[in-house]
Amino acid sequence: MSSAKDIAKGFTISGLLDDASRTRKSYPVFEIDLAAIEDHPGNSVYSMDETAIARLTESIRKQGLTDLPLVRKLESGAYQMVSGHRRKAAYTLLAATDPAFEKLPCRVIEGVTDEESVTLLHAANYFTRSLTLTERAAATRALGVEVERRRAEDDTLTGVRTEDVKAAILQEQTGRKVSGKTIKRQEALAELVETRLIPAWRAKADASLLSASSIETIAALSEEWQVELYDGLPEDATSKASVSKYVEDALATDSAKAEELERERELAILLRETIHPHTDTRLRMALGSLKSYLENPPEGTQEPDLRASAILRCLSDHLPKPASKAPKKTASRLRHA
Repeated sequence: MSSAKDIAKGFTISGLLDDASRTRKSYPVFEIDLAAIEDHPGNSVYSMDETAIARLTESIRKQGLTDLPLVRKLESGAYQMVSGHRRKAAYTLLAATDPAFEKLPCRVIEGVTDEESVTLLHAANYFTRSLTLTERAAATRALGVEVERRRAEDDTLTGVRTEDVKAAILQEQTGRKVSGKTIKRQEALAELVETRLIPAWRAKADASLLSASSIETIAALSEEWQVELYDGLPEDATSKASVSKYVEDALATDSAKAEELERERELAILLRETIHPHTDTRLRMALGSLKSYLENPPEGTQEPDLRASAILRCLSDHLPKPASKAPKKTASRLRHA
């Protein structure tokens, strides 16, 4: 079975260069007309904040371009941006008043497929840009699409967790470490933000003003309760710590509701848990059916369902359990002199 690190080499810039030319040490640099560089469609998931681009424009005007964009040459002869959309936008603003900025110096790579360019785009953005929670998750989800495509074509990838391959891709691409667990956690939180939070709380999450536990807690609330909670948010709660503390304190006033929320949050986490591909097929089918039932329970629990639930609880006591480890023998010591 291939390791996550070995698999990732097929996705990295260095890996792509090795496939094209083992003797090439770096990308050639060319000055390219701005009009000849197309934006990458995959960049649409990222913010092109005008204020941030204006700051970047002024920085480039004063200090020059310190980090060259990466483009790929298409079969048509045109160029497509892979990494550097905001730098291109800044150059476009500068070129409006200074012809010296009509050409953008870029590193150029050839022979890159559409799928590989998507992988490079998101891997580069993951660490080099200030991303919101949902943008960061969008980047790793896009990597996952390519991982699954490769897995369908290569049997040796079976059993390697998708999030671990994503982490290896990011490390190989950028030289910076991130764990598969972190990626999985970020994607799960982003899904809650996108699908379970009202727009007002979603904006707070994307502004990095909500802790992970606050996101999970709010996501378990009804829409009406979320609105009520948001309406009570103090105007001076402008930091992640203050907003998260408000959420915690507001819900702690009703212990019964807080306990119910904790159960719902725990259930939501369990429902998102991925079933390992090596799990016995019968258990995987049973877990899949139970998840489906809990995600869409019928209206009004019937007696047969109650009976079946009781049987399931009894059966769970007979499922395999991890072997208990014998405690290590150590020399006895007095706790008190």
